[in-house]
Amino acid sequence: MHAFHEALECVLQAALPLPTHTVPVADACGRVLGADIFTPRPFPDTPRSAVDGYALGQLGRQSYTVRESLAAGALPQIKLNPDEASAVMTGATVPHPCEAVVRVEDTAVQAKQVQIKAPITHGSNINTIGEEAQPETLIMERGRLVTEIGFSVLCYAGLKQLCVHRKPKIGLLITGSELLQPGAEHQVGKTYNSNSYLLQSVLARLGMECEVCGPVEDDLDTLQAALTHLGTRNNVVVSSGGVSMGKYDYVRPLLQREGFSCLVERTRIKPGRPLIVSQREETLFFGMPGYPAAFLTNLFAYLLPVLKKMAGWHIYGPTWHPVRLLAPARGRKGRCDFVRVKLTQEAGQLCAQPLPSQMTSHYLNMAACDALLLLDSVTDNLPKGAVGNALIFKHELC
Repeated sequence: MHAFHEALECVLQAALPLPTHTVPVADACGRVLGADIFTPRPFPDTPRSAVDGYALGQLGRQSYTVRESLAAGALPQIKLNPDEASAVMTGATVPHPCEAVVRVEDTAVQAKQVQIKAPITHGSNINTIGEEAQPETLIMERGRLVTEIGFSVLCYAGLKQLCVHRKPKIGLLITGSELLQPGAEHQVGKTYNSNSYLLQSVLARLGMECEVCGPVEDDLDTLQAALTHLGTRNNVVVSSGGVSMGKYDYVRPLLQREGFSCLVERTRIKPGRPLIVSQREETLFFGMPGYPAAFLTNLFAYLLPVLKKMAGWHIYGPTWHPVRLLAPARGRKGRCDFVRVKLTQEAGQLCAQPLPSQMTSHYLNMAACDALLLLDSVTDNLPKGAVGNALIFKHELC
C-alpha cells in the first residue's frame, strides 16, 4: 500500500508528455503549447495614430492644410511639408515626416484648413514602431494551456501555425450491474451512474474527451472484451468500480490477463484507498473505486495531474493553497485524509469550513464542496484557526 505522495510520484514518473504536432492558429484554443511563442515582427510595424485626429508635418503652427485622409490599415501616399497635415483615423499609419497627432476634439476645420485649439507636444498620440513589442519577444511559454484570452493574443500576433502537444486519448470503462443511467426509472437498491459524467465534464474543461464503454455488467469475459478494446485505442484507460476485494471485483485478474504491470495497488488515503495504477508499454490504466466520493478524490489527486503532464502542461499539479480553518478538521494518523470543505473569504483571507459528513459512502454534500483539505499521515486533526493546504477544484480545471 502506497502513501499518497509516494503513489503520486510513481504515477507521474510513468506519465510522459505526448509528441507535438502543428495546427492552424484557428484550432489552438484549448491546446497546450509545445514550443515558446515569439513575436514575428515589431508591434506596431509602422508608426500609428493612437487617436482620430490630424498628423502634423511640423509643430509650432496654428493652421495646417489637410492633404489626405488615412483610415486604419491605409499607408500614406505623400510626404508632408511642415505646414501640411493628414487626417488620420485611430490605428492608421502616420505619414513621414510627422511630429505629432492632434485629436479631432482639439481642432477646428474649415474647408481644407485645420486650426489647432490646444497645446500639443512632440510625439503626442503616436504609437512608435516596436512600442508594444520588438521582434522575437516572448509571448507565451511552452507548456501553457491556450485559454480564450491567450487564443485571441495569438490571433492578434498574426501567427499562422502553432506547435502543440497531442491530446491524450482516454478510455473510460464503467463497471457494475447495479448502475442505472441518469433519468432512468428508480429501482430500489440500484445506484445511478455519476462517475462517467464527472470525468467527461472535467475533461471537457481541459479540452479533452474520452471514449466511454459501459456500464458493463460484472462478467469477466464481457469486461475483458471492453478492456481489450479500450486498451488498444487509448493512452490512458480509466475504470470505475471493480477494484476492491469482493467476489465481483474483476479488475486485478483482468489486468494480469492483459499484460499490465502494477505500479500502485491501494493507497493510504481516505476516501479512495482501493486505487490500482498499472502500465503496459505506453498505456496507463487507472482502476478507480466506484464510490463517487472516492472516484472524485482520485480524479483530482492522481488522474488529472497525469493527464495534464501527458498533454504537455508545464505545471500539472495538484496545486495546494493555504486556507484557515473555521472549525476543526479530523483525520487519522498513518494515512492522508482528504477533507471536504466549503471556502469563504474573511478579512481578505481564504477560509475553509469542513462539511458535516466526510463519509466515503455519502456524496450529496459534494454540491457544497469547493476543495479538499489535506491532512497528512502524521496529522490526525487541525484545530480551528490553523492553516492547512487545500486542493481547490476550480484551480485544477484551468
